[in-house]
Amino acid sequence: MSLKFETRQVESQPILGIRATSTMDELSELMGALFGEVYGYIQQSGQQPAGMPFSRYHSMDGGSVDLECGMPVASAIEGKGRIQAGELPAGTAATVSHFGPYDNLPQTWSALTEWMETQGLQPAGAPWEVYVTDPGAEADTSKWQTDIYFPVR
Repeated sequence: MSLKFETRQVESQPILGIRATSTMDELSELMGALFGEVYGYIQQSGQQPAGMPFSRYHSMDGGSVDLECGMPVASAIEGKGRIQAGELPAGTAATVSHFGPYDNLPQTWSALTEWMETQGLQPAGAPWEVYVTDPGAEADTSKWQTDIYFPVR
């Protein structure tokens, strides 16, 4: 399947998330636990997520990743402890949808950043992935969709 790159205007989105640091090897296990914790907190608050889980990547340094795992909410909810309220920013983002297993995401990220360079787009903030397909509901990894958003100027 060929990748379709584009830029689009995104609206700000209130979120709840947990920021953490991990190695690449431990990332998927950590993300699952963090999503579960955020989801449980949203439910305890009497709400449901307003969309699918996301991971925002603040930095990658060597084998270490500084990321935020969270979920969008319909309206701002106060965080508690390590669960913090925030928002995904409004603005222009370079986007692409990845179809397939998470192991192949690095190739899609590389293709997106190469496309951004050819378009003269400069990074303008921390990029994020939205996990459109719930792996618990769809066993066929070839059908998994992950949307990537990279703020640009």
